[in-house]
Amino acid sequence: MQPLLIETKTVLQHTIFIKEVNVKSLNNPLHFHNEYEMVLITKSNGRRIVGDSVENFSAGDLVIMGPDLPHVMYNDKEYYEAENKLEVSAIVTYFRLDWLNEDFVASSEVSQFNQLLKDINMGIRVYGDSRKKVIKLLNELLLNTGLKRIINLLNILNLLSETREYECLSSLGYVNPHTQKDVQRIDKVYNYIMNNFTEQIPLKDIAMLANMTTASFCKYFKAQTQKTFTHFVNEVRIGYACKLLYNDSLSISQVCFRSGFNNLTNFNRNFKHYTKISPSDFKKKLKI
Repeated sequence: MQPLLIETKTVLQHTIFIKEVNVKSLNNPLHFHNEYEMVLITKSNGRRIVGDSVENFSAGDLVIMGPDLPHVMYNDKEYYEAENKLEVSAIVTYFRLDWLNEDFVASSEVSQFNQLLKDINMGIRVYGDSRKKVIKLLNELLLNTGLKRIINLLNILNLLSETREYECLSSLGYVNPHTQKDVQRIDKVYNYIMNNFTEQIPLKDIAMLANMTTASFCKYFKAQTQKTFTHFVNEVRIGYACKLLYNDSLSISQVCFRSGFNNLTNFNRNFKHYTKISPSDFKKKLKI
């Protein structure tokens, strides 16, 4: 049986479906579906891709994604080792909004709500006090049923429409370019990168994995991700480097090589390009 890469049928028999996830590691492939999805990570860390965004995630990470927005989460390598004792816990909520009256949605009274939905279509990460409030409402959502559950959801959306404590994940111009075949191919590429970014990844090897010539793969990857292959890999490496810099016992040189860079000059240049700050200044800020 082929893995489910694109969910084209609703997972909902009702307006809202919520579940608690408790697994050893995250293994879902890149996918998108026709519902909104809200994910609260309560225990786990790794990297997530939402549209053309690549970021680290850890416990407390709260994201909401709109319909047809490709996304996937990968745990750190140690989660996939046979003897590890790590666990993943999350609360995942799927919901539809097609039951909202069009006249209501178009009214001026809910203009902030409309802007929120536009932002959610790019994926948002919620932070600050708003994140704490949403988590409280999510826990109520788990316990409630029927109309109370819908009221809980509307309270969450209302709260978010009245705050700016969230950031959009994918870029404003991002358009989902994926077909079923594309999703299977790019998922294979993403998996390989996430498992091997700490080592050198020859372009010819990754092109061969995608069953393409090097030139064709470069054009294909840029069309699918809106980034060059090198840009994408360096973005993943720098995200991992930021995580390693929290470890006081590691020097910047050690972080450089453990992140997959082969020289310190290249690492420093890329780190500043992606974070707008040098590795040494980043490390200093962690001690403030």
